[in-house]
Amino acid sequence: MDWREAMESFLAPLSPRTRERYRAALEEFAVWHRGTFGEAPDPALLTDLEVRDYVAFLQGARKLSPSSIHLRLSALRGLLRSLGRPLRVKGPRTQKPPVRALSARELGRLLAAAEGEDWIARRNAAILQLMARAGLRVGEVIALEAEDIRLGERSGWAVIRSGKGNKRREVPLNAEVRAALRAYLEARPPFPSPRLFVSRTGAPLSARDVQRLVAALARKARIEGRVTPHTLRHTFATRAVEKGVDIAALSALLGHESLAATSRYLHPSRERLAEAVEGI
Repeated sequence: MDWREAMESFLAPLSPRTRERYRAALEEFAVWHRGTFGEAPDPALLTDLEVRDYVAFLQGARKLSPSSIHLRLSALRGLLRSLGRPLRVKGPRTQKPPVRALSARELGRLLAAAEGEDWIARRNAAILQLMARAGLRVGEVIALEAEDIRLGERSGWAVIRSGKGNKRREVPLNAEVRAALRAYLEARPPFPSPRLFVSRTGAPLSARDVQRLVAALARKARIEGRVTPHTLRHTFATRAVEKGVDIAALSALLGHESLAATSRYLHPSRERLAEAVEGI
């Protein structure tokens, strides 16, 4: 079976969108192979070494992104797998860009944009506070029930029953978060839903609802760039590090299973870097 026949047989059962992308990738590889080795690739004889040369070409000469290279490798891997042949070539490591953290001024403006006396405004303020000053994930916020919030005179806790990996944890709440939650609980209509945060009709909020809410308030606060619930969680982690919270404690607060997961949040700001060199 030649390259064209193997390609068409592999592509036939795929969805139209995947078929289109993989066809382009496989035809592109065939063109490179002919230009490099003077002949079309033979699917029965194609070696890992040839594919590694191709990856090097994509990285060096074409300077493609890791995701673009992985797409091409996925097409090649799928074609060879359809012939019972493995491909033991790894693509370049994908680097996740650092998550943006809001500055103190930006966070202040965002919280100010949520201010209001009606129960919806108080709900919005409480949601922002839980993510930006307690580090909760958006999924954890929308899953909260009223009984999960414990507010005392000088302390408070949020019980997270549906954290990542279905692990339960308790998160301490500072004075500002407690004040926002008290204000919301006092104003929240007596809807029958057990969920803490609900819509105007009493229906539980979805993650998408909170994402839209955060984006709308960020626009109202005139904050440049994209602001998401995860931006607020990262803001909490960044501020915690700047205040000297050790990584083990931060990992526990964020509900991470390992310290390695926490380390991606520890990207120093330009201000911290400037302060660091001043003392050298």
